[in-house]
Formats: sequence, structure tokens, C-alpha cells
Amino acid sequence: MTIRPDTFAYIRDNLHRRTAIHLTENKEYLVETRLSMLARKNGLRNVDALVDQLRIPGSSVPWHEVVDAMTTNETSFFRDGTPFDVFSNKVLPALTENATGPKQLQVWSAASASGQEAYSIAMLWNELRDHYPHWDLKILATDISQKMLKRGQEGSYSGLEVLRGVSERRLAEHFHRSGDRYRVNEQLNKQVQFKYLNLIRAWPSLPKMDIVFIRNVLVYFDHPTKCNLFAKVRKILKPNGFLFLGGAESALTIDDQFERVFDNGGSCYRLKNEDTT
Repeated sequence: MTIRPDTFAYIRDNLHRRTAIHLTENKEYLVETRLSMLARKNGLRNVDALVDQLRIPGSSVPWHEVVDAMTTNETSFFRDGTPFDVFSNKVLPALTENATGPKQLQVWSAASASGQEAYSIAMLWNELRDHYPHWDLKILATDISQKMLKRGQEGSYSGLEVLRGVSERRLAEHFHRSGDRYRVNEQLNKQVQFKYLNLIRAWPSLPKMDIVFIRNVLVYFDHPTKCNLFAKVRKILKPNGFLFLGGAESALTIDDQFERVFDNGGSCYRLKNEDTT
């Protein structure tokens, strides 16, 4: 069954207003596929009936469940590899060598889904922290999906999820098995703070960040939304801070105040010095 045109238009327009996710006209199948299970969960016969219910003031179907169903939460531990090598071998030394002031680094994993990226960063820091005596690293993981945030806070993953990126050594050091699932250990869990944040709405008060990971998100936004997002990132990124994007994403066509850094560094950027802009 194909959803009605007005059903697609309602989901498309409201999803864009709430999340800035841009659905093109040929995505009716995606809406139907993603929302059919939510319709059944609420005792409704199909997605058209779900939207009819959503239109009712005070609907019993919460919109955050629609957002959860429609957002793509594809992630994995140490996804794409290169950014984590750059983080370990280039970014950490650049931020700590000859640094003055408090020996603390702030890292933000934006659109973190179920937390694999944030926990990957924490694992790397635990393995490298002997090289940075007296330094502390704080990790903030945010997402728009309450369901994904809960999963991240629990730190519980399937065998398939941990096999996608976690070596046997890291599995033994940072996880313990609980039935057919693997949980991050207590130390790792305490290193990551999970928090709700909608990237396109007003942000809560955030600390100035040394490193921002906002990877594989831009593809869902139109150009004006990307520009607004980068303007907000500039405000919370320290002058010598680093920005990581997804491998197929670039800051250069969005915000000319960023420049790519490091040869073979993947999509790693830094704000240009004032005297070069």
C-alpha cells in the first residue's frame, strides 16, 4: 500500500520543521517503511491512520517517537578509522604541546546516536592517557533521539555491534558480557555524559570545545541549515580547536572560516587564524 500524498507532505514538513531533515519527493517509501511499525505499536492499521492521529490536538502518539523512527542511527565503533588515528596522533599532541592554563580537554560527539563514537574516543583516551599526565578529557555525547540516548547511557551492545570495530583486546579491556550482549565497563560509562540536543534549535549552555565530532550528519540538511549549524559550531569551538566531519563531507563549501588540516587527515578542520582570513 502506498501512503497518501497528504500523509507524506505532513511528515515531510513537520520533520523538517522539527529536525531540519530534508525529505525529497521520492521518499514516500521511506516514510511508510519507517513508520509502519510505529502505527502497529499504537493499534493503527497503517501510516495514513497514524498521521490522522498525529493531526489531532493532544494526540496520544508523541512526536518524539516519530522522530526516533525517521532518524537514521547508523553508527559503529571506530567508524571509518582515519578520524580516530588523526585524533590520537595529530590532534591530541597539537592541543597539549606547549599548552597553558587548565589541563582539560572538552570533546563533543554531536548526533552520537547510541554512543559508539563517544565510547571509541573514551577508549582511545584511556589507552593514551599515560602520555598526557595531569590531563583530563571530558566527553559530551548528544542526540535528538531519546531512544538512542537511553541506549548510549546503558552502554549495552549486541555481539554484531561490537564486532564492527572493536578488537579482541579492547573487547576484553573495556567490556563485559551480559547474556548475549556486551556492556561497556563502569569506568568507560562514567567518562561519557549523554544529553539531548537538537542541532537546529537553540542550544543549551555548552562549554567551549577543543574537539567537535559532527560526522555524517550534513547530508540530511539543506544548505541554509548547514550554514547556520557551522555558525553555531564556530561560537563554541575554541580558537585552536578541531572539527571532524564525515568522510564525504566538507566544510569548505559551507563556511570559509574553516580550513582543512593535516595531510591524509580525512575531514578534519580548524578555524583559520584571524590574520589569514
